[in-house]
Order: sequence, then structure tokens, then C-alpha cells
Amino acid sequence: MLVALLFLLALGFVLLAVAALAMRRQLRLGRQALAPVIGQPQAAMPRDADLAPIISAASLSGDVLTIGGGTRDARPQLLIFIEGRSALCDAVVGDAIDLCRETRFRLMLLGEGAREDYAGLLERYSLRGADFILNAGMGEDFQIGPVPSAVLINGRGQIVARGTVQRREQLKMLLESTDCQPDEGKTEA
Repeated sequence: MLVALLFLLALGFVLLAVAALAMRRQLRLGRQALAPVIGQPQAAMPRDADLAPIISAASLSGDVLTIGGGTRDARPQLLIFIEGRSALCDAVVGDAIDLCRETRFRLMLLGEGAREDYAGLLERYSLRGADFILNAGMGEDFQIGPVPSAVLINGRGQIVARGTVQRREQLKMLLESTDCQPDEGKTEA
């Protein structure tokens, strides 16, 4: 009888510890979701207006793309970090495509995993592989928060805005709150 009670007590402590860890994770995710779109405070995160890391990586089409640094045409780069097969990321990509068609921002999608995870997304939005990079290390290089997240780099290679973007309004606010204001004319994303 005493052994059974001790076993139940130990099991209760283990379950309590698991519940505490799960609650801690949910609180952290909740804080990140409620954080402002611009300038999420994290100690290790580079400050906005810092130079973006310059990274070269292969796109899905096989071309080598360089992210960060100054661009030849001085167009700002909008990086959207997404997960494959995520309905939330899918909606954000659709919104980003619409907003970038109306502006001069160059949209680049970044993810990790297998190309098959993104096949539906590529087909649904008729995306070119030239603007999509699968590289797990890129999220760490830019020290992003939970996905979907966005980083806006101006034509001089500086990070001017970043944050989690779960709704069109958040993405639009991110684009409008920077010194990378869109041109009057339209360009293709």
C-alpha cells in the first residue's frame, strides 16, 4: 500500500513538472504573438538599422541569391520566413504577394525542410523558384521569432523592420513604418 502511494506521489510530481513546462512554453508563445510587429525586444537580436547579415544561398530554381548587403537596383528586400503546410503561413504569403505587387519591395520566401512541403504553396500562388530559399540556417542568421516572421532590408543593406506577421494588417504596418516607402508605380514582385 505504501509503495503504491509513493508511486502515485512520484507520478503526480512528474505530471506537475510536465504541466509547468507546457504552461511556460504557452506563455512564451503568447508573449511572442502579442509582441509588437516592429522591434521585438530580444537581447541577442541585432538592432533595427544594423547591417543585415550577407548570405548567399541557392534558390529552388538553382540560382544563387544574395540576401543582405546593398542591392544593385536599391530595391528593399522583404524576407518572409515560413513553414511548409501551414495554413497561417499560406495566408501570409498570399497577403505579402498582394502587397509587394503594389510596391517596389522584392519578396523573398525562406523556409526549411523539403521542397515537397511547399509544393502546394508554389503552385497556388504561381511562385517562381528563383525567389524561394530552403535553408534552415537563415532563420538563425536573422534571429527571427516564431514563423511566419518578416524582415525588411532597405537598399543599403540595413534591417529597418522585423517582426511576427500573422495578419495582413501586421504586414502592411511593417511595410509602411519604414524609410522604404513604396513608389507610386507598380513593379512585379
